[in-house]
Amino acid sequence: MKERDALVSGRNNAQRKEDAARRKEIFLAAYEEWGTIRKACEITGISRNGYGNWQKGDPEFVRRMDLMRQSFAESLEGLALDRVRNPDKNRGSDVLLIGLLNANMPQKYRPQFAMSEDSAKELITEWRKASKEVSKDRGEGTDEEKLPVTVEQTLSEILEKRGSASKEKGDDDGSS
Repeated sequence: MKERDALVSGRNNAQRKEDAARRKEIFLAAYEEWGTIRKACEITGISRNGYGNWQKGDPEFVRRMDLMRQSFAESLEGLALDRVRNPDKNRGSDVLLIGLLNANMPQKYRPQFAMSEDSAKELITEWRKASKEVSKDRGEGTDEEKLPVTVEQTLSEILEKRGSASKEKGDDDGSS
């Protein structure tokens, strides 16, 4: 009796493994087509927790999931290129497509702009110079005249706050 139970149990384990492998394949194909975990779970008939368990316990699944993400992103890119080549056929939202490309291929499509504090100071300095030149051209004053006090004060306050916040942050982590 125990031997028979062991055989049945062994078959059940093998069937469960086959079923899990089949569901993973279905999940990966659905993800490649739809690009969302939620839709892939729905198609596969698994819970989000089930997906999480696969992520935690199966490095091969994680590797293949990354490949499917890339494949989905490339399909979006193909759609964008098709819209460029065939503008008359354009169906759907270009803005949404751009958003999806930003989300799925950020290294390629997300704007890579960040302004450093030094760049901001340079920009403010240039802005001040340009503002003085405009005032001079209009006959409103000389080069030595400053921007209106409120603007000047606001800019100074912003820079001071930023500087004191940086100093405080440095003091908190033990570096000065």
